[in-house]
Amino acid sequence: MATFKDNLLVNRIISLLVGGLLVFAIMSFTVVKTANDENTKIATALEDSLYEAGRLLDDAKAQLENRDYTESKETLEKLFEYQPGSPEALEGKTLLTSIDTAEAIAEARWVEALPQIKEDWAQAMAADLRAKSDEERADMEEGLEKTITQAWDKAESKVRIEWERNI
Repeated sequence: MATFKDNLLVNRIISLLVGGLLVFAIMSFTVVKTANDENTKIATALEDSLYEAGRLLDDAKAQLENRDYTESKETLEKLFEYQPGSPEALEGKTLLTSIDTAEAIAEARWVEALPQIKEDWAQAMAADLRAKSDEERADMEEGLEKTITQAWDKAESKVRIEWERNI
């Protein structure tokens, strides 16, 4: 049978193991929770900087200058969604009107210029096709001349014999 000392030693070892595991679990939980809290703070800060009102408004203005009306409108939509009460959002509404006006003017200019652009394009395309056709015709003529020369070289003796019979 196990003695009292043996039982006491086993109990102490078990208590030490359980205590160690408990300390490890508490420390792991604390480290994981701290890391998760830091990740959440960083993600929030990143999202805030992505949707910062001044940045969104500046991006929309730059996109308008580059005549990228669709992107500019999408950026303003983000501004209105994430920063609806900001002074930049009010300025953004004015900018949206400017974008719509600039887009309408650009579309009207395109529609007005389209017939001439299409005509110029069609003439250039026709000239290219004619040039290619002329090149192909020249290549074909050259090939035809070679083919005739080769055929004559093969047929010359037969033609001569036939010619001599007819004289």
